Amino acid sequence: MRLAICGCSPGETRYLCKCIQQYCARTGCSAEIFPIYDMEQFWQGFGPGRYHGVLMGLGDTAGFLAARRIREQDAGCRLVVMDDTPRYAIQYLRIHAADFLLRPAAEDSLHRSFRRLMGMN
Repeated sequence: MRLAICGCSPGETRYLCKCIQQYCARTGCSAEIFPIYDMEQFWQGFGPGRYHGVLMGLGDTAGFLAARRIREQDAGCRLVVMDDTPRYAIQYLRIHAADFLLRPAAEDSLHRSFRRLMGMN
C-alpha cells in the first residue's frame, strides 16, 4: 500500500510518518510511506492509482482545494485530512474523505485514521 503523507510542516510530516511506521509495526500491516515536503513535487508525480491513500495536513482553504483536486484526479484514493479548525469538515465529507482529524490529534484518533487510510475500518 502506497501512502503519501503531507503535514503542515516538515516536522509534522516526519512525526506522522513515524506514527504510521510504528502503527504498522504493531499491527503487522504493510505500507510504503512517501513523505511529501513540497506540494509542487507532489502534483508533478500525482495521478490516478499513484497512491492508495493520502494523509494531508495543509489545512484551511489551501488544504481543502488540494483535497478536492486529489479527489477530482483520483476518485479511488483514500483521503484523510488534518486541520486546526473544523471550518471545512463538512466539505471534506462531501468529497468523501475517509476521515477528518482536528489538531492536536490524540493517538487513538490517529490510529482510527490510519485504519481508514489503509481501508481497514
